[in-house]
Amino acid sequence: MALTKSYDLPRAERISRNVGIVTGKISFDSSYPTGGESLDLTDRLQTVLAVFIENKSGYIFEYDYTNKKVKAYYGNYDQTSDGALTEVANTTDLSSITNVRFVAYGLI
Repeated sequence: MALTKSYDLPRAERISRNVGIVTGKISFDSSYPTGGESLDLTDRLQTVLAVFIENKSGYIFEYDYTNKKVKAYYGNYDQTSDGALTEVANTTDLSSITNVRFVAYGLI
């Protein structure tokens, strides 16, 4: 399986001459892949300028613009060598993380 997305509107909402905004929800599947889940928004935006994803159930999400993926992180402070956040391990079941809201804007 893969990450699923749904949009709130049938197309990007124009906010200026050539910039639009899209909103929607994503839900994760039962096997998170290292490096993130694919989330390509170019079906609504020609060029993605920014993506904001809400935090949910203790997870922090980051959009990888180069690879068009959503990476999932969590706080892991059990060792001094740990950084601020740790990426979720390969094949972790995140299927309970559903309806995560996102807002993206870009060129249309």
